[in-house]
Amino acid sequence: MNKRLTTALGGLLLASLAQADDCRQQLPTWIEIAHPGHAASQVLEDERGRYRVDAEQSICKVWPARPELTLIAMPLLRAKHDSHGEADLEVLVLNSAEQQVLARLVEPNRLDWDAIYVDRLALDTAPYPLRGDDLAFAVRISRRNGSRLNPFRETELALYELKEQGLRTLMGGLVVESFGGERDDDCTASFGEAKGVLIVTDKVGRNGYRDLIFKRTHTGRRMVADDGECQTIEDDPRSNQFRIEYDEERYLLPIELVSDPH
Repeated sequence: MNKRLTTALGGLLLASLAQADDCRQQLPTWIEIAHPGHAASQVLEDERGRYRVDAEQSICKVWPARPELTLIAMPLLRAKHDSHGEADLEVLVLNSAEQQVLARLVEPNRLDWDAIYVDRLALDTAPYPLRGDDLAFAVRISRRNGSRLNPFRETELALYELKEQGLRTLMGGLVVESFGGERDDDCTASFGEAKGVLIVTDKVGRNGYRDLIFKRTHTGRRMVADDGECQTIEDDPRSNQFRIEYDEERYLLPIELVSDPH
């Protein structure tokens, strides 16, 4: 790699890191703009009742395709008990320079939890050219449980579109990563893992939205006791793919890809 290219890449990396740092520093201010009274620990209320913003799990990211805009995702806690709770997911698009919320969408009870809880939110700004040159973005929701004997975790992806009318969900509930299984206190265990990638095709479907292909690979392993030793047996990977098409209002997932509600 030549020196000029190395310098250019280094500059892009530093700029990206600077944007990320600035986003994190500005996030408390942006939360207060979206939810006045949050910074003063006031009890907040809207048409759905009382709530508070979970600032610790709230995230933001400059949208690379439209760097004048910042994307924000935050949980709105409605109820919290010892072993379960209720929370909405709010997604916002903000004009960074003008400190103005351009669009917002609240998805009721999207982040509810019980034994399986929300572990992490992430903004996915990979290019998703779903309709013409318009780009969508995604939010990834990761969940897990706290069990050592029956571990479980998964990440699901939701796609969003910003239009003049506002923000709307194009697709939700697509599990792109999952892991689970069971084990005893000794050696015997069985685990399965799946990872997938979402691909935008060139085929234009209904209302001008391109078809999607979801490619998924399953792997598994077992642990068994053999002559007093714990042996690991790797299963052969299995791959499959699914076509996801746009219906009248959103992308509909094949039944094989619909996540069980938690």
